[in-house]
Amino acid sequence: MLNSAPLNTGPINALESGEAFVDWSASIDPATSQTYYALEVIADSLSAVRIPISSWQATIQAGRASYAQAVIPAAVQWVDTIEDRSDGEFIVYRGVRFANGETQESTLARAPIQQINFDRGPINVTMRVSGYATIPGSAQGLVRTLRNVRSQSVSSAGTRVRCDIDWFLRPGHTAIALDSEISVAYINYYVNDSDEYMDVGERAS
Repeated sequence: MLNSAPLNTGPINALESGEAFVDWSASIDPATSQTYYALEVIADSLSAVRIPISSWQATIQAGRASYAQAVIPAAVQWVDTIEDRSDGEFIVYRGVRFANGETQESTLARAPIQQINFDRGPINVTMRVSGYATIPGSAQGLVRTLRNVRSQSVSSAGTRVRCDIDWFLRPGHTAIALDSEISVAYINYYVNDSDEYMDVGERAS
């Protein structure tokens, strides 16, 4: 199980509080650092628990329903933990462990636990937790250049870009991709054991 680390929620809280935003992701060296994803389950009356996940996906968007889902492998040992906290929330973090052992994390998705599904195979049992939430308002003021753009689609509905996952980009921010400037309305995250990326899109006014 991943060890708990100090939470860095990214730029949203910093911008709202007037603090200077520091892009610590610029110091990540892929050759010496390890990136990971962590699921944390929380409930008011119980301690937070970190649980390993094999994949997750989410859509976050301001002013509309956002959705998150995470898959827990070898889930038998976590059944009681999840069910005891079924009135709580789950949070997906993206973290990096630097060569010196220090860690930093950003919150990418958060939702109430609204549905728990079990998938049983001949050997193992996996669990899926999912839920919908509404982001209150949207972040402002941050401009991020999207990295390793895979595709860019332009239509009457607006521009959508598929690229590497950004540690800090949120709805309401501005994204720069190729020759386009995007006012971010939504972000779709897709992560499994073989690939990870995000779709960033705007909505035509």
